[in-house]
Amino acid sequence: MCSSSISKYVQDAERLRALDELKLLDTPPEDGFEDIVHLAALVCSTPVALVSLVAGDRQWFKARIGFVPFQTDLDASVCVHALSEPDLLVIPDLTIDPRTRDNPLVVGEPFIRFYAGAPLQGPDGHALGSLCVIDSEARPAGLNAKQADGLRRLSRQVTTILRERRQNAQLRVMQAEREAKAIHWRNLFSQLHEGFVIGEVVRDGDRRITDWRYVEVNRAWGDLVGIPAERAIGRNVRDVFPGVEDVWIKEFAQVVETGEPITFNRQSNVLDRWYEGRAQRLGPDTFTVLFLDVTEHVLAERAARARQAQLLTMMESVPIGIMLAEAPSGRVLMGNRRLADILGHDTLYATSSNAYGDFVAYHADGRRVDASEFPLAQISSGVCERSTIEVHYQRPDGERRWVAIAGEAIRDDRGELVGVVVVVTDIGSRKDADAQQDVLNHELSHRLKNTLTLVQAIAAQTLRNAPDIDTAREALASRLIALGKAHDILLDGRADSACVAAVVRGALDLHDDTGCRFQITGPSLFIGPSTTLSLGLLLHELATNAVKYGALSVPEGSVAINWIVEGEGPEGTFRFDWRERGGPLVIPPTRKGFGSRLIERGLSGGDVALSYPTDGVTCTLTSPLRGLRVNE
Repeated sequence: MCSSSISKYVQDAERLRALDELKLLDTPPEDGFEDIVHLAALVCSTPVALVSLVAGDRQWFKARIGFVPFQTDLDASVCVHALSEPDLLVIPDLTIDPRTRDNPLVVGEPFIRFYAGAPLQGPDGHALGSLCVIDSEARPAGLNAKQADGLRRLSRQVTTILRERRQNAQLRVMQAEREAKAIHWRNLFSQLHEGFVIGEVVRDGDRRITDWRYVEVNRAWGDLVGIPAERAIGRNVRDVFPGVEDVWIKEFAQVVETGEPITFNRQSNVLDRWYEGRAQRLGPDTFTVLFLDVTEHVLAERAARARQAQLLTMMESVPIGIMLAEAPSGRVLMGNRRLADILGHDTLYATSSNAYGDFVAYHADGRRVDASEFPLAQISSGVCERSTIEVHYQRPDGERRWVAIAGEAIRDDRGELVGVVVVVTDIGSRKDADAQQDVLNHELSHRLKNTLTLVQAIAAQTLRNAPDIDTAREALASRLIALGKAHDILLDGRADSACVAAVVRGALDLHDDTGCRFQITGPSLFIGPSTTLSLGLLLHELATNAVKYGALSVPEGSVAINWIVEGEGPEGTFRFDWRERGGPLVIPPTRKGFGSRLIERGLSGGDVALSYPTDGVTCTLTSPLRGLRVNE
């Protein structure tokens, strides 16, 4: 091969890259290579043997015997000629071979005369150098067969060492990467805010899964369950949590057996907590579980659903059409069944006051009621605090009904407009009754205004005193129920009065779970609409307090209710007594809420005596008969 071809082969970029990847150049001696050069010199009976690596600018000797320099320039290298040989390169007399006769090591010290070299193949097949033997005497016969075979075998051993060296280097790199990944993963694992568990199933002699143990757990999991994470590692779940439910064991066993992941949301009876998570198989006997403690979320959802159901139930029992909307958007939030009965369709949940055009109604003169004229639009837009209108409402079935719509603004404790309450009443009978037209109009208008004022006052006071919106909804709904029951009694009885006994029973029936909770006595007595509503609400507050804190909070508690009339004629006095018995020890309240203030308002300017003896709360109401508008 000509010198230019040899130079091109030596400088081949892929060959040089392969040599560089071995990281052998300029490294200290190693026994494996040293042993090989000694064996090569012994087998070939030469004073010199070298493991020579040919770089781009020099040849460097990884192992040498009988040769002082540790490297030479390429112009002094004979090994460069061995790189392209498929087998041994044997030059019996270096002084007469045209490739080597001018070599500095031939014409000068150490005056080498004989060379035999086997190319060293790297792991990728590139010739990186040679295993060579050198003599100071020419050898016309070269190497005998045994010597040549020995040199080949030793060169293959060098190649094996080079291959193993690269494999070891690759393994070290892979191990370092694995360790780095493991450290990175463990850091992520420990910093997860969600609980994370790696578990391993425990099998019996028949390979059935009987339990599982914790292999790894993170700090967040320990915080969730309330035990240090390190206490669980290596222990069975039954040891860590005695009494754990079998369903946990079975579900994680199923993940391991089938390989199918599961997502669960379940309560743990051991910890009395709710967890949400996902389990999946990690290996033949291992699995991972990501845990989230969702107890508060579950309880909040349940409470919200219960409150919503209760509120809807209560609203549905109110005998007047009621619609609630938020302000200032005017978005409709709620409408009850009575409203649907009146209007002939379900509540139209308009997203804003601009959508009120879906409510089709007409004035008395036949003009279409504009959307902006409805009390809901008037109040939510801030035009006014209250608004009323009577319209001929167009029902989907084609019938038109006269309805009275009255609305009032709801403001929070800072005075900001937060909502609108609207009362819708069917006034068709009033419109149709010619003889009592004026009287009925006056009475209904008065009744609506009083009711709306009372509803607004209840709503405002409830929102002002409630600690949160959910409590406010519950309290508002229950008070509207009490108000509705009082209205029922007025509507079912005389037009302008109600029987005291009916008011009492109507207000307290909801709380009489055994039929024996209340002992009610008193004469037949009729009271006017305002007093009926006030007495109904007052009884609701007394009963609610008794259910929460008093006699009705325990099975054996009861309440004695009695009323009498003292004196004769209009100058007489109405006396009403409420006495609780059999309840827990009474502790006087430290603050007065809206309910207590409502009780202390009494009836029609009368007096109230509310006391808290230890054996049961008592309340005595007295009021002049004249103020009650009664008829016996």
